[in-house]
Amino acid sequence: MARKINIVLFGIGNAGSALINKVVDERETLLDEQHLDVRFPVITNSSVAFFEKDGDGYAWEANFVRFAIPFKMDDVVEYALEHDLENLIAVDATPSAELAAQYPDLVRTGFSIVSINETLQYMTDNFEKAIKFLTESRGLDYRFINGVTGDATAAGDALFKGVIDVARKIKVKATY
Repeated sequence: MARKINIVLFGIGNAGSALINKVVDERETLLDEQHLDVRFPVITNSSVAFFEKDGDGYAWEANFVRFAIPFKMDDVVEYALEHDLENLIAVDATPSAELAAQYPDLVRTGFSIVSINETLQYMTDNFEKAIKFLTESRGLDYRFINGVTGDATAAGDALFKGVIDVARKIKVKATY
């Protein structure tokens, strides 16, 4: 049985879109060989978010254009909690220092983080150490992918690799 991995994608520019397309292209391989069912229940740009409804499937571009609404980070967290989403990974494909500053709150809510946000390289070493400590202490994972150069496909591939590595390490929640 495949384990569901729920990705909340922040940033649907070139890198974020390339990540979604890579996941869609690799969907059967992920299911058959990795036993991972990778989903995107929330996709955002800087001002609006698309929150998946049952049956939306992978028509993300059309759905984003038609159904995206203004959002705050609290809306994303509330959605994840309300829908009891497990194995959460926040993927930051933005250049937003404001989003990076919210990593601790995301981790406290149960998100692992994969980021190519270049503003992280300008933050203090203590910030990254604190995020790593916080994720590890909660059985989660953190990856900063630095130096992604080239086209969107290269960035999407790097994010994909980071997501799959993190997905493999997410501990299965115990059921009592």
